Amino acid sequence: MQLQDEERRRIARELHDDIGQQLAGIKMMLGKAPLSEVVEMLNSAIKSVRNLSYLLHPPLLEETGLRAALDWLVEGMKTRSNIEVALSIRPIDFPRMSVELETAIYRVVQESLTNIYRHSQSNNARIEIDIQSEWVNVRIRDYGKGLPQAPIGIGVRMGVGIGGMRERIRHFGGDLAVSNAEPGTIVEARIPLFA
Repeated sequence: MQLQDEERRRIARELHDDIGQQLAGIKMMLGKAPLSEVVEMLNSAIKSVRNLSYLLHPPLLEETGLRAALDWLVEGMKTRSNIEVALSIRPIDFPRMSVELETAIYRVVQESLTNIYRHSQSNNARIEIDIQSEWVNVRIRDYGKGLPQAPIGIGVRMGVGIGGMRERIRHFGGDLAVSNAEPGTIVEARIPLFA
């Protein structure tokens, strides 16, 4: 429930701060600005709605699978953030998995990329997804400032996003670890293919 509430708050912020502001600007421009400027702002608002919709539930995930959805996510991240993201998926003939498992992996990568953008100050990231016999391994690395250092005896408190990733992976009988990489941070998940 806490994870769902946090996700709802994030969506509400996106709607208010981005789309809501654009629509308010359009309303103020009506009758005062040239029609071409109003149309340009409307197109921007439509694009924002489309992006938010795709981020919430990318249709590529169900239609063509994890590889296509991750390609779309990575390209969008490169465009919006100027972070260079390398994506490696093995084997080349990467098989389809259950929609639920593909969605869980997609969300782990999505949350990791969001954290890299917000916190790492890294210009580069690397995503590796590899199927080996009965396991799928997911590894996301950035080359930024790493996790905050806590005083001895006090654990580093992880945010709701990392807790959500762990919960998704545990649901499939897997495990997720987050660690410093010198430089940067590594998120690693190991998930059984047949849970």
